[in-house]
Amino acid sequence: MTSNIKIDVLEYVDESGATYYIEKFERVFPLSEIDYADSYKMSCEACEKFGKNLACPPFSQSLSTYAGNAKTAYVICLRLPQEYFDNLVSGERYLTCFKKVRSLLVDILLDYRRKGYIIAGSGPCLECEQCAAELDSRQCSNPDKMIYSLESLGTNLITLVKKCFNIDLEWSSNEQYADFVCAIGAVFLPTSSPAR
Repeated sequence: MTSNIKIDVLEYVDESGATYYIEKFERVFPLSEIDYADSYKMSCEACEKFGKNLACPPFSQSLSTYAGNAKTAYVICLRLPQEYFDNLVSGERYLTCFKKVRSLLVDILLDYRRKGYIIAGSGPCLECEQCAAELDSRQCSNPDKMIYSLESLGTNLITLVKKCFNIDLEWSSNEQYADFVCAIGAVFLPTSSPAR
Protein backbone atom coordinates (compact mmCIF):
# COMPACT_ATOMS: atom_id res chain seq x y z
CA MET A 1 0.00 0.00 0.00
CA THR A 2 2.95 2.36 0.47
CA SER A 3 4.47 2.01 -3.01
CA ASN A 4 5.41 5.07 -5.04
CA ILE A 5 6.64 7.01 -2.03
CA LYS A 6 9.36 9.56 -2.62
CA ILE A 7 11.56 10.37 0.38
CA ASP A 8 14.08 13.21 0.60
CA VAL A 9 16.02 14.92 3.35
CA LEU A 10 15.86 18.71 3.10
CA GLU A 11 18.46 21.03 4.56
CA TYR A 12 16.66 24.03 6.02
CA VAL A 13 18.43 27.12 7.35
CA ASP A 14 16.21 29.44 9.38
CA GLU A 15 16.45 33.21 9.82
CA SER A 16 18.90 32.81 12.73
CA GLY A 17 21.27 30.71 10.63
CA ALA A 18 20.46 27.42 12.40
CA THR A 19 20.45 24.36 10.14
CA TYR A 20 17.82 21.61 10.36
CA TYR A 21 17.45 18.38 8.42
CA ILE A 22 13.83 17.61 7.63
CA GLU A 23 12.49 14.38 6.16
CA LYS A 24 10.11 14.95 3.26
CA PHE A 25 7.71 12.17 2.27
CA GLU A 26 5.63 12.53 -0.92
CA ARG A 27 3.01 10.39 -2.57
CA VAL A 28 0.15 10.80 -5.01
CA PHE A 29 -2.88 9.18 -3.36
CA PRO A 30 -6.47 8.62 -4.60
CA LEU A 31 -8.87 11.10 -3.04
CA SER A 32 -11.41 8.28 -2.75
CA GLU A 33 -9.10 6.48 -0.28
CA ILE A 34 -8.75 9.43 2.11
CA ASP A 35 -10.74 8.95 5.31
CA TYR A 36 -12.68 12.16 5.90
CA ALA A 37 -15.99 13.12 7.46
CA ASP A 38 -17.55 16.23 8.94
CA SER A 39 -17.67 14.39 12.28
CA TYR A 40 -13.85 14.55 12.46
CA LYS A 41 -14.14 18.34 12.51
CA MET A 42 -15.78 18.06 15.94
CA SER A 43 -12.36 17.50 17.53
CA CYS A 44 -11.58 21.12 16.60
CA GLU A 45 -14.24 22.32 19.05
CA ALA A 46 -11.82 21.74 21.95
CA CYS A 47 -9.33 24.24 20.50
CA GLU A 48 -9.21 27.67 22.14
CA LYS A 49 -9.24 29.17 18.63
CA PHE A 50 -12.47 27.41 17.61
CA GLY A 51 -14.62 29.92 15.72
CA LYS A 52 -11.77 32.45 15.67
CA ASN A 53 -9.96 31.38 12.50
CA LEU A 54 -11.60 31.56 9.05
CA ALA A 55 -9.57 28.57 7.84
CA CYS A 56 -10.94 26.33 10.61
CA PRO A 57 -14.32 24.97 11.68
CA PRO A 58 -17.04 26.08 11.78
CA PHE A 59 -16.04 28.12 8.68
CA SER A 60 -14.19 25.42 6.72
CA GLN A 61 -15.86 23.28 4.06
CA SER A 62 -15.77 19.50 3.74
CA LEU A 63 -12.82 17.95 1.91
CA SER A 64 -14.96 16.77 -1.02
CA THR A 65 -16.45 20.24 -1.57
CA TYR A 66 -13.13 22.03 -1.19
CA ALA A 67 -11.15 19.66 -3.48
CA GLY A 68 -13.70 20.14 -6.26
CA ASN A 69 -13.19 17.78 -9.19
CA ALA A 70 -9.82 16.47 -7.93
CA LYS A 71 -9.28 12.74 -8.30
CA THR A 72 -5.99 12.49 -6.40
CA ALA A 73 -4.03 14.30 -3.74
CA TYR A 74 -0.30 14.85 -3.83
CA VAL A 75 0.30 14.30 -0.10
CA ILE A 76 3.37 15.83 1.56
CA CYS A 77 4.57 14.99 5.06
CA LEU A 78 7.48 16.93 6.53
CA ARG A 79 8.97 15.39 9.67
CA LEU A 80 11.39 17.15 12.01
CA PRO A 81 13.02 15.66 15.15
CA GLN A 82 12.18 17.54 18.33
CA GLU A 83 15.71 16.91 19.59
CA TYR A 84 16.78 20.07 17.76
CA PHE A 85 14.89 21.97 20.47
CA ASP A 86 15.91 20.03 23.60
CA ASN A 87 16.95 23.31 25.23
CA LEU A 88 13.26 24.36 25.44
CA VAL A 89 10.57 23.19 27.85
CA SER A 90 8.13 20.59 26.52
CA GLY A 91 5.29 22.87 25.28
CA GLU A 92 7.66 25.38 23.69
CA ARG A 93 9.71 22.57 22.15
CA TYR A 94 6.72 21.15 20.27
CA LEU A 95 5.40 24.55 19.17
CA THR A 96 8.81 25.76 17.96
CA CYS A 97 9.41 22.51 16.08
CA PHE A 98 5.95 22.63 14.49
CA LYS A 99 6.36 26.26 13.41
CA LYS A 100 9.67 25.44 11.68
CA VAL A 101 8.34 22.44 9.78
CA ARG A 102 5.01 24.12 9.02
CA SER A 103 6.75 27.21 7.65
CA LEU A 104 8.57 25.09 5.08
CA LEU A 105 5.34 23.26 4.19
CA VAL A 106 3.54 26.59 3.67
CA ASP A 107 6.27 27.72 1.25
CA ILE A 108 5.91 24.49 -0.75
CA LEU A 109 2.11 24.68 -0.81
CA LEU A 110 1.93 28.35 -1.78
CA ASP A 111 4.21 27.61 -4.73
CA TYR A 112 1.63 25.07 -5.94
CA ARG A 113 -1.20 27.55 -5.36
CA ARG A 114 0.63 30.07 -7.59
CA LYS A 115 0.59 27.36 -10.28
CA GLY A 116 -3.21 27.16 -9.98
CA TYR A 117 -3.67 24.17 -7.68
CA ILE A 118 -6.01 23.84 -4.69
CA ILE A 119 -3.98 23.17 -1.54
CA ALA A 120 -4.48 22.26 2.12
CA GLY A 121 -1.96 22.45 4.92
CA SER A 122 -1.45 21.57 8.54
CA GLY A 123 -2.78 23.25 11.66
CA PRO A 124 -4.62 26.57 11.82
CA CYS A 125 -3.83 29.32 9.34
CA LEU A 126 -1.25 31.58 10.99
CA GLU A 127 -0.82 34.18 8.26
CA CYS A 128 -2.29 37.08 10.21
CA GLU A 129 -1.43 38.18 13.72
CA GLN A 130 -5.18 38.35 14.38
CA CYS A 131 -7.67 36.57 12.13
CA ALA A 132 -10.59 38.63 10.85
CA ALA A 133 -12.90 36.06 12.50
CA GLU A 134 -11.74 37.35 15.90
CA LEU A 135 -13.11 40.74 14.84
CA ASP A 136 -16.45 39.18 13.81
CA SER A 137 -15.65 39.49 10.11
CA ARG A 138 -16.17 36.68 7.59
CA GLN A 139 -13.87 38.35 5.05
CA CYS A 140 -10.26 37.11 5.10
CA SER A 141 -7.66 39.91 5.10
CA ASN A 142 -5.14 37.77 3.18
CA PRO A 143 -7.08 35.29 0.99
CA ASP A 144 -4.06 34.57 -1.25
CA LYS A 145 -2.14 33.27 1.78
CA MET A 146 -4.91 31.66 3.81
CA ILE A 147 -4.53 27.89 3.92
CA TYR A 148 -7.15 25.46 5.16
CA SER A 149 -5.70 22.54 7.06
CA LEU A 150 -6.53 18.97 6.10
CA GLU A 151 -7.96 18.40 9.57
CA SER A 152 -10.19 21.49 9.28
CA LEU A 153 -11.64 19.90 6.13
CA GLY A 154 -12.49 16.77 8.11
CA THR A 155 -9.51 14.58 7.18
CA ASN A 156 -8.36 11.86 9.56
CA LEU A 157 -4.62 12.60 9.53
CA ILE A 158 -3.72 9.49 11.54
CA THR A 159 -5.07 7.15 8.87
CA LEU A 160 -3.86 9.33 5.98
CA VAL A 161 -0.23 9.30 7.11
CA LYS A 162 -0.39 5.60 7.94
CA LYS A 163 -1.90 4.69 4.55
CA CYS A 164 0.40 6.95 2.55
CA PHE A 165 3.74 6.53 4.32
CA ASN A 166 3.30 3.85 7.01
CA ILE A 167 4.13 6.47 9.65
CA ASP A 168 2.47 6.50 13.05
CA LEU A 169 1.88 10.08 14.17
CA GLU A 170 3.30 10.77 17.62
CA TRP A 171 1.76 12.96 20.29
CA SER A 172 3.42 14.92 23.08
CA SER A 173 2.13 15.05 26.64
CA ASN A 174 3.30 16.46 29.98
CA GLU A 175 5.10 13.18 30.76
CA GLN A 176 6.89 12.64 27.44
CA TYR A 177 7.37 14.26 24.09
CA ALA A 178 7.21 12.84 20.60
CA ASP A 179 10.47 12.16 18.83
CA PHE A 180 9.18 13.79 15.64
CA VAL A 181 6.74 16.54 14.71
CA CYS A 182 4.97 16.28 11.36
CA ALA A 183 3.32 18.86 9.14
CA ILE A 184 1.06 17.31 6.52
CA GLY A 185 -0.31 18.99 3.42
CA ALA A 186 -1.87 18.14 0.08
CA VAL A 187 -2.13 19.47 -3.44
CA PHE A 188 -5.38 18.39 -5.12
CA LEU A 189 -5.02 17.14 -8.68
CA PRO A 190 -7.44 16.39 -11.51
CA THR A 191 -4.87 13.83 -12.78
CA SER A 192 -2.31 11.60 -11.10
CA SER A 193 0.78 13.80 -11.03
CA PRO A 194 1.55 17.40 -10.06
CA ALA A 195 3.54 19.83 -12.17
CA ARG A 196 6.86 20.17 -10.37
